[in-house]
Amino acid sequence: MAAGLGADLGVAAAAFVATNIDNGAVTMALVAGAPAERAHRIAAGQVVGFCILVAVAAAAAALLFEFSTAVVGLLGLVPLAIGLRGLAALLRRQPDGEDGETQGRRKRRPLRPEQRAVGRSFTAAALITISAGSDNLAAYIPLFRVGGATHIAAILGVFAVGEVVLTWLVLAGGHHPRARSVMLRLGHLAVPILLCCIGVLVMVEAGTFSLL
Repeated sequence: MAAGLGADLGVAAAAFVATNIDNGAVTMALVAGAPAERAHRIAAGQVVGFCILVAVAAAAAALLFEFSTAVVGLLGLVPLAIGLRGLAALLRRQPDGEDGETQGRRKRRPLRPEQRAVGRSFTAAALITISAGSDNLAAYIPLFRVGGATHIAAILGVFAVGEVVLTWLVLAGGHHPRARSVMLRLGHLAVPILLCCIGVLVMVEAGTFSLL
């Protein structure tokens, strides 16, 4: 019994780490590039998004429902859309046809933090986490289908501890002076590009483009 429980804990921990490295990195980038007072909202959005993924996986396992990974990959359109919106906003702030003096004034006047940040809200963080969760669903549904109540409780316990640790790492990394300095200078460009890459990567890995 103890050996079986230990195996459950180990598999759940491995699944959590493997499926949340990308989510943690993206959320940390969002925290580092956003105004400090929004950090906890972004982290909370990531937590809620993860909880939704776990709930969907558990429900699908209970109902013996099979997800089409290619269809789930369409969720990658969410971070792609947020990223493209951020890039479009940057282009609107840099119109062509300005003389050198005007452009110089624009370069000397830095963007405010709320202008730099993309995906800085609770809702955006939750949506980005969910949309990047096709690998989470693929890994978690089989886990919930094996074993009984003790097995599921062990998985949920590991996920809860893992999410607490991940949230701490996200906030600690996002508040690091060097990370904030870099993201406050480059985040207005880096975050939209990162979100676009995440969106495309999710669809590629899920085989979504095969639907076209």
